[in-house]
Amino acid sequence: MSESTPRLVPALVYAALSTAIVSSLGMLLVPSIAHEMNVPVSTAQWMLTINLLAGAIATPVMGRLSDGPYKKNLLLFSLALILLGSIIAALAPNFSVFLVGRALQGLSYGIVPVTISLARRYVTKEKVQSSISSLSVTVATGIGIGYPLTGILAGLFDYRFAFWFAALFVLTAIIVVAKMVPRGPDRLAPVVPFDYPGAMLLGLGLGTLLLGISEGPRWGWASPWTLGVIAISLVLLLIWMRTELRSDHPLINLRVFKMVRCCWPTSRRLAWVRPSILVCRYPAWLPRHPPRRATAWPCRCCGPDLSSSRSR
Repeated sequence: MSESTPRLVPALVYAALSTAIVSSLGMLLVPSIAHEMNVPVSTAQWMLTINLLAGAIATPVMGRLSDGPYKKNLLLFSLALILLGSIIAALAPNFSVFLVGRALQGLSYGIVPVTISLARRYVTKEKVQSSISSLSVTVATGIGIGYPLTGILAGLFDYRFAFWFAALFVLTAIIVVAKMVPRGPDRLAPVVPFDYPGAMLLGLGLGTLLLGISEGPRWGWASPWTLGVIAISLVLLLIWMRTELRSDHPLINLRVFKMVRCCWPTSRRLAWVRPSILVCRYPAWLPRHPPRRATAWPCRCCGPDLSSSRSR
């Protein structure tokens, strides 16, 4: 049964919003960091690449772990790593140490699926849909706030102040989550084996793909390095898909995408949905409510054939 406190959803929204703002740090700071750390702008852009690489690997793993019993601990641990990354980036004496901090900040991309999983578990049935909708839009809201805020802070102070501000913001989110989110473990959550091969293959595949795409303009799109890295990533992702389809407890259940063939018009409308939201799957322990009686279905393969019942 779901349980909720009046301040639970605002606490989850605040945690998601704070990390969304942290994830927006970087784009406007590339010239400043290149100047302050005496590196070329092309090298400074690795602060964006390493952040995306870490997020691409962490998001599906965090989404899968959020189905388990230790949701609050996972959220607090992830926020603590993001806080540590912000502090390292603010204090970094050189660019290599700075990249370590940016990699830890990449976990911010996986926070929204964890908060959605908490909302599904603890928010009452009447408010769960609106709560998930609010959490979903925090990504766009945080980016909309983060870009102008980063520009203001970088213009008035320096880039280190922006990362100190991010650290303070995440610290307040940790305090809010620790006080407002119900304690675990969640005894209704299923305990299933973690898909280590799937996580490793997906992480390597996404990592090499993002590496090839991000470095393509510098290496040259037709260069052997770019083509080789992208080819390796595609091979890894194909092996990952084959592994997931054969696994009893996959990291991401690819079987659900078989419905796309019969619901293509609907899937095109949903193509803009952030991939990290798709990773946060519907937990097995939540009750399924029977669908309401409908007068028509969008396609016969998704619902019953009503034509035979009318003919009777």
